[in-house]
Amino acid sequence: MHRSPTEIRQLRFFVGVTIAVILAFGFNWPLAFITPMFVAKFLGTTKPKLPFKVLSGIFMIIASAFIFGGIVTSMLINYPIVFLLAMTLIIFWISYWNNSGGNELAITMLLVGFTLIPMLTLLLPVVAFQVSIGFLFSCCVSLLLTMIMHEIIPDKKVDAQTQAKVITPIADKPTRVRYALLSTLMIMPVVTFFFYFNLSSAILILAFIAILAQKPDLVAGIKGSAALMIGNSIGGIVAIALYAVLILVPNFTMLNLLMGLTALYFSQLIFSENKFAPVYAMAFSTVIILISSATSSDADANEKFYIRLLQIAAACGYVVFATIIAMPWIKKISLLDTSKKKESNVESIPELVDS
Repeated sequence: MHRSPTEIRQLRFFVGVTIAVILAFGFNWPLAFITPMFVAKFLGTTKPKLPFKVLSGIFMIIASAFIFGGIVTSMLINYPIVFLLAMTLIIFWISYWNNSGGNELAITMLLVGFTLIPMLTLLLPVVAFQVSIGFLFSCCVSLLLTMIMHEIIPDKKVDAQTQAKVITPIADKPTRVRYALLSTLMIMPVVTFFFYFNLSSAILILAFIAILAQKPDLVAGIKGSAALMIGNSIGGIVAIALYAVLILVPNFTMLNLLMGLTALYFSQLIFSENKFAPVYAMAFSTVIILISSATSSDADANEKFYIRLLQIAAACGYVVFATIIAMPWIKKISLLDTSKKKESNVESIPELVDS
């Protein structure tokens, strides 16, 4: 049967995410919900598959980030000011690499490793170890499942011109520095606040802010902030509807059926020509994170669901607020960069004439 490239990606996304949901929610190891979320992230793109060597390198970066994050924290645990300064430099470096064409997956893992793990290590060392193991195992399963799905449902061969279209252009150095500074200024106040007040119970907010603040299209203006709110709002509404059904029919089969149908529906939206396709990808990740609370066997699963919903809303609200506050500063930097470029162009004219 002849399928278009879009239909192949939609099918691979649907099958891969459904299998990830069955594995994660069936075995329910620590942080298992990360597996379907990352599989959706890896398969929800038009980029060609990554070679095994590249994926192995990414996993090594992930493991190194978690190990190094724990080491830095244990060394600087008695020096809070030095710890925060070190975190500032690390976050800036990650943000700069992100805007310099760094692998998006590796960026996400580094951010989690250098925000979640240090905070948990400071507050609950035993929990930090369990979280690290669960996170790394979920990442490993996600990468393996992504590779398997690309082998089972491969893309059609594309020429160099088509493949070049998916390459993300890299901004110039002043722009990369500007975005890195803005992302760092967004993240560090929250890191300092969590560190000072020992807010381990709401640490999901910290991780979300660190990830969301890396989006160049988000920090570039109010439109990106609106897209962020819309995406997470859509995900929240869909998750509430699914959760209402799961309350009526609370069994594993219904969970898999609902998530499978949701993945099928979102695959049509994510791989459409609609300009809001990235918003739908964001919404689906929100659905996975929220529904994972509903799979808990605890008596307070209902409470956890709505607490997590509020935490995601708080993270989005903070990033939008920080973006609005920072816009005048960004505009001043942009004007300064523009004037410098004009000056350099004027200085280069005599040289061209002499030559």
